[in-house]
Amino acid sequence: MRRRSFILLLVALAAAAPGALRAEDATEGLSPAQLLAQARAMFPRERIEVTGALVTAKARGLTETERPYALTLDWAGGEPKASCALFRAEGDAEPLLRAELTRAAGAPRLTLIEADGTRTEGVRLNSPVGESDLTWMDLAFDYLWWTDVRRLDEAELEAKGIPSRQNSRACVVLEAKPPAPVQGLAAVRLWVDKGSGNLLQTEQLDAQGRTTRQMYVQRLGREEGRWVPREFRVRRLGTERVTKLTVRSIRSASFSTGEGADA
Repeated sequence: MRRRSFILLLVALAAAAPGALRAEDATEGLSPAQLLAQARAMFPRERIEVTGALVTAKARGLTETERPYALTLDWAGGEPKASCALFRAEGDAEPLLRAELTRAAGAPRLTLIEADGTRTEGVRLNSPVGESDLTWMDLAFDYLWWTDVRRLDEAELEAKGIPSRQNSRACVVLEAKPPAPVQGLAAVRLWVDKGSGNLLQTEQLDAQGRTTRQMYVQRLGREEGRWVPREFRVRRLGTERVTKLTVRSIRSASFSTGEGADA
């Protein structure tokens, strides 16, 4: 799989991580920077372990690849960190690939570890994860730390034909620019749920402001009074392929869930 909720394991999983949805507007009165900080705060503050599968399929549903994964996410300390293992097939003891992500002094650092132990330091976050259209930036939700961010008002949304609802939820739409140049990426557009503050969808934009990739929560499940993501989808525009990130289980010291009913 190529390198859109592994580390969008981190983005999608973190942004749409377990949390109760509220009826009131959780975004009211917040600045764009505060909205990003709130979306970041919705990520679990305790160590969590997630399992599932990263699937690439043709538009008509024919599976091309399916790789089980195991993700550990720990943002409880001063320096957030995560580790991912991607397996060739279900039941394999040794991973096909491992990734380690740390964030020190506000800067992310990604290391890939091959099956033979070879380490590649400083991997570019906008690189694809394996054979998929998911990127490491997706998985890391790196854009939740960017400081150059603005909120799109209703007039701009209407003029550009940008919807303000995702998954039937009313959202605030933000646009964030990377702190340093990123090849092929000028900005990321984010949909933040007004009711919960969770991140529901992202789009990557090129220098002309055109959408190049989309990542969104396709399916939610309700477990123990919480909404949890069951499937994220990534679509690279101009292709007929889709990448699906499915969630089998999410576990922590205080929360444990397996496959549940769809929302």
